[in-house]
Amino acid sequence: MSHDPSVHSLRGLSAIVTGASRGIGRAIALAYARAGADVVINHAPDQDCPQDLLDLIGAAGGRAVAVQADVGQPAEHARLVDAALARFGRIDILVNNAAIKGKGPYLDVTEATWDEVLQVNLKGPYFLAQQVARQMVGAGIHGRIINVTSNHESTPLNNASVYSISKCGLHMLTLCLARELAAHHITVNSLIPGSYLTPMNLEAMTDPVRRAGAGRWIPLGRMGDPEDIAAAAIFLASPQSDYITGSSIRVDGGASLM
Repeated sequence: MSHDPSVHSLRGLSAIVTGASRGIGRAIALAYARAGADVVINHAPDQDCPQDLLDLIGAAGGRAVAVQADVGQPAEHARLVDAALARFGRIDILVNNAAIKGKGPYLDVTEATWDEVLQVNLKGPYFLAQQVARQMVGAGIHGRIINVTSNHESTPLNNASVYSISKCGLHMLTLCLARELAAHHITVNSLIPGSYLTPMNLEAMTDPVRRAGAGRWIPLGRMGDPEDIAAAAIFLASPQSDYITGSSIRVDGGASLM
């Protein structure tokens, strides 16, 4: 599936995408750039600069900058905000995509695991959105905040209780921010992916039997490709979604119906 950038143009807009060096975040960053947006590509401290992604964006005539920052540490959020303002002069779109799973049986979960997962998956989005929203309000920008949650915000993932709780919290964060920021004409929505071919689901990617099996319980018959959700992310960032806030779009091939 490919996206026609002429349908939902983001030309003249600037976006920050967290966790953008791979998987869903990478696909969203690339799709935004192809639609005309300038993009700040966040990558975690334990990941290399995604130079290949920067090259792809440059080859398409787009502008992007990669910024290393641990989104679970609010003290590092200024790196992302400052990079966007210094390079592009404004922030119109924030995509809170970065996440970690922290899998393990409930009886074995440690306080350290709880803190690590909640910091990246919930605390980080909360305070990064706050910094970005302050910039939007100060500049009079009718911006967009998009949170990438999970089917497991409402259906618990076995042996990943902290992850499921964090995504449930991110869903409520979306609703709270949508209500408060509407007065400033900032919309806040979420995207709900199901099973995707991403590094987070590495086992399913590399095991053809498991990959085929996953498709059997997804009504559309396959796992999601990151480009599937990138198209929805473009829509939520575009002028065509001006009257949508506090909403969640499921991009899961119908998995939530089962």
